[in-house]
Amino acid sequence: MSMEAGIGVMGTKLGMMSYFESDGEVVPVTVVGFKEGNIVTQIKTEATDGYDAVQVGYRRVRDRKLTKPEMGHLHKVGAIPMRHLQEFRLQAIDGFDLNQRLLFDETFKEGDLVDVSGTTIGKGFQGRLFFIFTFLSICAPSTMGVTVA
Repeated sequence: MSMEAGIGVMGTKLGMMSYFESDGEVVPVTVVGFKEGNIVTQIKTEATDGYDAVQVGYRRVRDRKLTKPEMGHLHKVGAIPMRHLQEFRLQAIDGFDLNQRLLFDETFKEGDLVDVSGTTIGKGFQGRLFFIFTFLSICAPSTMGVTVA
């Protein structure tokens, strides 16, 4: 397993758009927004935790949306309340300070390869509709109850 994936930032998908290259080719691109956040909330070292890592927080929320332990963890470093906390393991943690804002322009350069992961919007319980509209339409006779007189 590779330990050095590098530091990362978190963002929110805003939508899709088309990008036109100089030769006229159309390339679909995803627009990602970086709201308030991407702040270093904890620095883990080899001496205290057994490995080197940086914890980053993203997306400001109201105080009442977090539990008391989460609020205490963020209050200890003087950070704003944030919804998402993500830890990035690193080989060296030099250059990171608590409550430091990670800026997109300083983290990435043009042409860098990035790994993107995300979660889908929940669709809830679909119920019997899946069975009715997929299974029966595939397995039922083609007439579906229609008779020819």
